[in-house]
Amino acid sequence: MPHPNNALLTGLVLLLLLLIPVSASGATAIPADTVSPVAPGAITAAATTISLEPSKDNTLYQSNTGALSNGAGQYIFAGMTRSNLSRRAVLAFDVANALPQGAQIISVTLQLNMSKSIAGSTPVTVHRLDADWGEGTSDASGDEGAGTTAAAGDATWIHTFSPDGQWKVFGGDFAKDSSATQSVGSVGLYTWSSSGLARDVQGWLNAPTTNFGWIVVGKEEVNTTAKRFDSREHGTAANRPKLTITYVTSPSLFLPQISAQTNGR
Repeated sequence: MPHPNNALLTGLVLLLLLLIPVSASGATAIPADTVSPVAPGAITAAATTISLEPSKDNTLYQSNTGALSNGAGQYIFAGMTRSNLSRRAVLAFDVANALPQGAQIISVTLQLNMSKSIAGSTPVTVHRLDADWGEGTSDASGDEGAGTTAAAGDATWIHTFSPDGQWKVFGGDFAKDSSATQSVGSVGLYTWSSSGLARDVQGWLNAPTTNFGWIVVGKEEVNTTAKRFDSREHGTAANRPKLTITYVTSPSLFLPQISAQTNGR
């Protein structure tokens, strides 16, 4: 004889089936406004966020001889000087040693502290570098805007590693399209965050030998646009460049979450 509880359970299931609308194709139809919108590839695993300081940074000072650098300086620069000479900052982060292999990058934010400027608001772009480069012991004096004599292993406008290695293109080998852009005006902290930066970091995690970091480029169409940013050697830790990465280690298939709200009621 069937257990009475089984009969009750069967009745409840049939009742639920009658209450759920069915589309013409036979699939269960869930009202669109009861499903939370989720981007393709969304995941349900718990996310972890970490922050990194650069493993190296430097400035490429435009020079016909490639004699200038500032590997150990407290500042890095981007933009054009009054003398119409370019400054481009380079920095890299050791992603592979900070993240577990197989992690999926969710978001990336680069933070820089702009501590001095000779211009108003100008766009500052971040591009993925395509060649390795060095940070030597050179340390410019004063506000460091003019640089100093490059030391062995320093990156310069001409060199990847002074005095022998050279960029294919003077001023740095980097992706034409920027990974992120930010308008930088008065003194203060600025952040760059985009899917482009996340793709760069994911690529470096998947293939660590391709991690050459980023180059920071200011507005170079006109002079007097240079921005001074604090480097990893800056005395105030809070002002140093910081890369914040949010990632998951166990991505899983997303199941839509049904909200409590139904048809606006």
